[in-house]
Amino acid sequence: MDGEDYKKCKGVKKNVVKKRITHEDSLNCWFTNKEQMRTMNIIRSRFHNIFTETVNKASLSADDDKRVVMEDKISTIGDRTL
Repeated sequence: MDGEDYKKCKGVKKNVVKKRITHEDSLNCWFTNKEQMRTMNIIRSRFHNIFTETVNKASLSADDDKRVVMEDKISTIGDRTL
């Protein structure tokens, strides 16, 4: 991938992912099982009124309900029907 980081976080603004989340953050999240939160500013509309909000959202989480992580924290079993 041309030596460039490939980072995606569902539901987190692109500039927050680009500037405030590192590879070390994701490794710490996986190996310590601690969720990481990030603050972002968003523009919302409710009942035709536009306003800005500051939202604190979970950006990284080690909880994955689609696969089972083994004891070594690296190997996985992709099927939940064990």
